[in-house]
Formats: sequence, C-alpha cells, structure tokens
Amino acid sequence: MKNIKLFILLLALGCIPTYLTAEDEAPAEEESKAAAPSNPQELLEVVRRGQYADTQEQRDREARFRNEKNKQAKMLSDAKAERARLEKEAARLEQKFEANEALLVVAEEQLRERLGSLNEIFGHLAGNTTEARNIMEQSLTAAQFGKDREDFMTKLGSKMNEGIKLASIEELETLWYELQREINASGEVVKFTADVISTDGNVESREVVRVGNFNVVSDGQYLSYSPSRGMYSELPSQPAGRYTSTTSDILSEDSFPVQFAVDPTGPQGGSLLQSLISMPSTAERMTLGGPVGFIIMTIGLLATALFIWRFRELWGIRSAVQAQATSETLSDDNALGRILKIAEEDKKADTETLELKMAEQILKERPMIEGLNWVLKIVSVVAPLMGLFGTIIGMIETFTMITLFGTGDPKTMASGISVALVTTWLGLMVAIPTTFMYATVNNFAKGILGTIEESSTGMAAKRSEGKA
Repeated sequence: MKNIKLFILLLALGCIPTYLTAEDEAPAEEESKAAAPSNPQELLEVVRRGQYADTQEQRDREARFRNEKNKQAKMLSDAKAERARLEKEAARLEQKFEANEALLVVAEEQLRERLGSLNEIFGHLAGNTTEARNIMEQSLTAAQFGKDREDFMTKLGSKMNEGIKLASIEELETLWYELQREINASGEVVKFTADVISTDGNVESREVVRVGNFNVVSDGQYLSYSPSRGMYSELPSQPAGRYTSTTSDILSEDSFPVQFAVDPTGPQGGSLLQSLISMPSTAERMTLGGPVGFIIMTIGLLATALFIWRFRELWGIRSAVQAQATSETLSDDNALGRILKIAEEDKKADTETLELKMAEQILKERPMIEGLNWVLKIVSVVAPLMGLFGTIIGMIETFTMITLFGTGDPKTMASGISVALVTTWLGLMVAIPTTFMYATVNNFAKGILGTIEESSTGMAAKRSEGKA
C-alpha cells in the first residue's frame, strides 16, 4: 500500500527524470515504451538509476569547473607578476629619466658657457638664412638658378636653429656665394632659355630675358614666376600696348639701349603691373555701358561711315565743279555744267528769265549736294541725349542696389555707376567728332553751292551786259 502511494506521489510531482540526448531520443522513446514500469518496485529502480546518472554528471561538471578555476587563478597570478615587474621597470626608467634631465640641465649650462658669444652667431645665421630663403623662393632668379639653393638654405636654417653644431666653412662660403649671386642678379639683364607655362597650361621652352629682380619678358609678353612649380608663367592678360611695345626689342642684343617699362614694386612685377593688368581696356570699358552704350556705339559707327561716304562724294562734286569753272566746254557730268548749259541752250531768254531758270536748276542740284548731312547733325544732338538716358538708367540701378544692400559694400553699386558714367562718356565721344564731321561736310556743301551760285550769277551778268 505504501509503494502504491509513493508511485502516485511521484507521478503527481513529475519527478520521473529522463536523461536522453538528442541523438538517442527516438530509441529512448521506444525503450521507454517497451520497458515502462508496471509496478512500484520497477518505478523505484528507474528513479534510482536516474539519480545515479545525475550525480555522475554533476561530478564531471564540478571537475571541469575546478580545472577552469585553477587556470584562471594561474593567469591572474601571472598578470599580477607582470604588472609588478612593469611597475618596477617604470620606476627604474623614471628615476633614470630624472637623472638624465638633471644631467641635461648641467650639460646645457656647460654648453652655454663654452659657446659664449657663439649663440649670437647661431641666431644671426638662422635669421639670415630664413630671410634669404624666403626671398629666393619668390625671386625671379629662382627659375634660372634652380631649387638647390633653397634646399641648402632650409637645411642650414634648421641646423642653426638647433644651436648645437656650428656651420662649416664650406656652408658659410656657400651662403655667402648665394647671397652675393642674388645681389649681382638684381642688377643684370640676362637672356637664357627656360620653361614657361602658357595660358592654356602647356609647358614650353622659350628664350626669356630677366631684367634684374623686376620683370621677365618673352615673345613680347611679361611673365610671372610660379613658386609652386618653379617655372615662369604667362600673365592672364598684358598691360597696355605702350608698355609691351618694346618688350620684343629687349630680346635682341643689337637693339640696346632699349626703352623698357620696369615695375620696381616687387620681384614678380609687383602691385603696379598687377594694377595695370586689372585696369580694363578701352574696348572693355565700352562694354560696361550695357544696351544703351551698344546703341550709342552703333550710331557712332554708322555716322562715321556716313561721313566717309559723304566726304568722298562731295570731294568728287567739288573737283568736278572746280574743273568746270576753269573750262570753256560745258559738261553734263557735274552740277555747274548742267546749270550753265541752260544759259547756253536758251540764248534768247532775257536776264530775269535766265536767272530764274538757273535758280530752279540750282534748287534741283542742292539735295544731291547737301544730301544726308542733316543725319550727322541729328546724331551730334541725339548722342549726348542717349548718354544722359544711360546715366539715368545707371543711377536708378545704383539707388536700387543701395536700397537692397545698403552702402556697406561699394562693389554692389559699381555696375550702376559704370553704366551711368560709361554711357555719358560714349555719348560725348560720339557727339563731339560727329559735330566736326557735320561741320566739315556742311562747309564742303556750302562751298560747292557758293561756287555754283557765283558762276551762274556771273553768267547772268555777262548775258545782261551783252544785251545792253
């Protein structure tokens, strides 16, 4: 009865353990079905075997844990021993460092005492070498003499800054030589072959002329020096023609002396040359006038073309009239001949009638003589008005910029002011010569008409005297 109660209690508590692995799960199920306990005694035997297997596994686990614990303990012990050794080594090195620092202080003091005034030499050499290197890096002579001297100056300057070892006699002589060579080069005009970077980025070998430390020219152009590449390079734009007109002559040794523009403000052309380059040319200034400026220039060009055409035409008419005035033979190819032929063809007409007919012919000839002269007069009047119109547009633009951005940055107002001033300039530039053009052709026309009227009046007077 007690065995039955024990069996029921074990079933209720679920204390019937199964120790099966994943590989043996299927066979164990079959074995459990085949060997299932049928009475309390068999159940007790099953429980006993499970307790034994569980106890053996726990013993194995405990053995493995002890082995791992011993390994960890050994590693910890080794690490502590290594830390202790390193701490001792660090303490020893720290003591040695402090001792060396003390020795270094004593050695530096001894070095200063032994050097004495030589410290000043170190300072002077370091300062002069650094200054000379900075000058030579930017000098126009660098492309001619190469980068070796700059490397030498750098090494010597670093050596002198350390203040430990004096420069050798050879180094001092080399420094002296480089300084003297740079001084001599500043007063020489030398022609040699060098690599030049063109504006499109290509490197070309050209003959260049270096004028001291001021300018370098080649093929009629000023060059600048590019320190990063160690070569000369063409300027993006050249100054006005009066500065470059003699740059080609300087390449010829037979043309000396040559009047040449030198910029003394810097080793690469300096600020003066840069200012000349940045200044816009006359054509560039004209483009600042905008659409109004373009219209004024177009009108001016058309007026000039009209003046040339009218001048040539009036010159031919005057020559023909003057030739007719001195000739006894009348011709229809000129205005005076056509007018005088009226009197020749109508010899019976009275003086008053003849004068009226000749006056009528003069009126017919007048449009051809005076022609389009009135257009030049209109242009001379309209051009300043167009310039004033452009001035108003430019001032409106300027005040708009002031309203939007204020007066802090003058560049924001520059475009409007340029339009205002350039259009006024263009208007006057067109109006003034056009006024002279109109006066010229007008005087020619008046002279021709005066000659015609004088000759026709003389013809009428002769006819009147003959009839009298």
